Amino acid sequence: MSIHLSGGRGTPRRVVLSCDVAGCPVQREPPSIEHWRSDTDALSWAREHSVGWTSDPIRRTDYCPEHAQFSIAPAAGVIPPRPTAAARDQAGNPLDRDGYASDLRAHLTDRSLSTGSESTLTAAQASVVARLLDELAGIYHGESLGALAGELSVQVERGAGG
Repeated sequence: MSIHLSGGRGTPRRVVLSCDVAGCPVQREPPSIEHWRSDTDALSWAREHSVGWTSDPIRRTDYCPEHAQFSIAPAAGVIPPRPTAAARDQAGNPLDRDGYASDLRAHLTDRSLSTGSESTLTAAQASVVARLLDELAGIYHGESLGALAGELSVQVERGAGG
């Protein structure tokens, strides 16, 4: 949940909204309200008084003005934006996962990146890498990034004699 409520007995109720895009540090604290307000009322108050912020009530997420497009429901048949959790562009914005997977696939076949010597993982390291790739494949099941992770997991296991 991106909303943090605080305030003790008799003190104004404070609400802090945090942007739900992975890695976005933006937070907003609208003016405090009466301490007797319910959590639901306090959350509504905060959202109403945070200009430019959007929310998605179905996913229970909030987005800063820069990432407001993530709360817009996509048109039928359109895949909504799927930002990466860690990979960023030069400006620090999350990449689209499908584009990122495509770039990684191209990176795998780029012969100009060959150094001439191949580094080797131990069997234990390869097993751990394969398990991490399996986890990634499970998280992004049905997406191109998940498919790439699954394929690489099999290759790593095969290369380690598994």
